[in-house]
Amino acid sequence: MKVKQSLLKFISPETPEEIKLKVAKVQPPEPLSPEDQVTALVVLGFDKNSTVSEAAKKGLFEYPAERLLEALEKKLDPLVIKKTVSMHGENDAVIIMAAMNPGTDDETMKTIAETGPEEVAAVFIDEIETVRGKPFIIESLRKNPRAARLVIDEIETRLSAPAAEQTDRHKPPEKEDALAASMKDDKKEVDEHNMYQAVKNMSMGQKIKLALSGSKSAREFLVKDSNKMVSLAVLKNPRITEDEVLKVANTKGTPEDLLRHIARNKEWVKSYSVKIGMISNPKTPLPISMKLLDSLYEKDLQKICKSKNIPSVLASAARRKLDSKGKK
Repeated sequence: MKVKQSLLKFISPETPEEIKLKVAKVQPPEPLSPEDQVTALVVLGFDKNSTVSEAAKKGLFEYPAERLLEALEKKLDPLVIKKTVSMHGENDAVIIMAAMNPGTDDETMKTIAETGPEEVAAVFIDEIETVRGKPFIIESLRKNPRAARLVIDEIETRLSAPAAEQTDRHKPPEKEDALAASMKDDKKEVDEHNMYQAVKNMSMGQKIKLALSGSKSAREFLVKDSNKMVSLAVLKNPRITEDEVLKVANTKGTPEDLLRHIARNKEWVKSYSVKIGMISNPKTPLPISMKLLDSLYEKDLQKICKSKNIPSVLASAARRKLDSKGKK
């Protein structure tokens, strides 16, 4: 495993236990970048001192998702990526970012392609030469029940074309880096026109990456993207706020897939405002709206009864609940 020389003073066998524990508890003696902190946590997870190793494993498990994504933007050692994926396998954003990391080993990539979220397949559209050199990727994607058939078909079409005919759809790295830096800076105001100009030539993989880790300006723009895998990736951005989710729930043009994703997030649907937004949105699938009715106050049930923007079945259900409350 390759480790920076500057990290050895925190993680080597000769390092005092006190210092190792501080690093393991994400309280290093001096600031560490996300990629260095994650690397240190993985290394210390193998420490012979069980107190240090257990603290490091706990530190990696609890490490903030937004900082994990920052780390995964850098080229990491394959073992670091593997341990991060195994520890955060339920976090779609982490899995997608790992799929785009050039340091990910074949075994981890195979697992990601076979079991990862649907956006993973979209990422490989922009990595045809990688897929061409590693046939197990497309084979694994075919086994993935979450991968969209249309996306897999697109990858197979590109694979069948001669390598010389593949066009480079990526922007120059320095331009992409500058774009990513500006999008992450929440202090900068980016109007919709400038955002459109910045994003219009990005590949799908680049859009997904920006959706997962970008600033509020980027999220507000990309959540309206016509490709659902890009807009869904915005909802998986760990920096997204409840107000942003509420805006998506309230918007009548929000696609059904995004509304289903919101409904599956237990933290978001704890918000009463989000529940109201979901129920009032005519695009919300009826079974979801019906379930959310159970937790509404009478005054809001009355509004739902009178609403002309929701299915009549839902309005009738709200009326029955009101009648039931009246009898009690």
